[in-house]
Amino acid sequence: MPDRLRFGWEKLDALLAEPNLPDMLADYEIEHRSPVLAHLPVDIDWPRLLAQEAAGVYRVWSARVEGTLAGFVAFYVEPHPYYRTVLFAVDGGYFLAPAFRNKGRIGWKMISSAVDALRREGVQVAMIHDNARRPMTPICFALGAEPLSVWWIMDLKDDR
Repeated sequence: MPDRLRFGWEKLDALLAEPNLPDMLADYEIEHRSPVLAHLPVDIDWPRLLAQEAAGVYRVWSARVEGTLAGFVAFYVEPHPYYRTVLFAVDGGYFLAPAFRNKGRIGWKMISSAVDALRREGVQVAMIHDNARRPMTPICFALGAEPLSVWWIMDLKDDR
């Protein structure tokens, strides 16, 4: 299975060249978008992410099946402003394409291998958000994480 399933850090430039990335990002938006934000345009700031990657802050862990991009987990890795000597990794989004779900625990392997890679790089604290539509709770508990808080979203431009 090593040739069939591969995980690792990948450069954003390489991922942006993937032929299936536009479809993955469209599916990601549909699954993760809150109705509160539905009227706002999604406009990813690729130059900013590339600059953050060049600075060593933004990183993408990918899952590939037979060479095809199947999923990704993005992280912002840097010391936390309140714990300046502690290296944190805060997820910036994760997605496994529907075609690869419920097949050999690829999602679990992607997330758990990313956490292992972060640990090897000296990250001391990882924060992974949960999604109300596709909960990560079982994976987070299996990784030994504990719930910390709940994030709420609101549109402050709403004319209520």
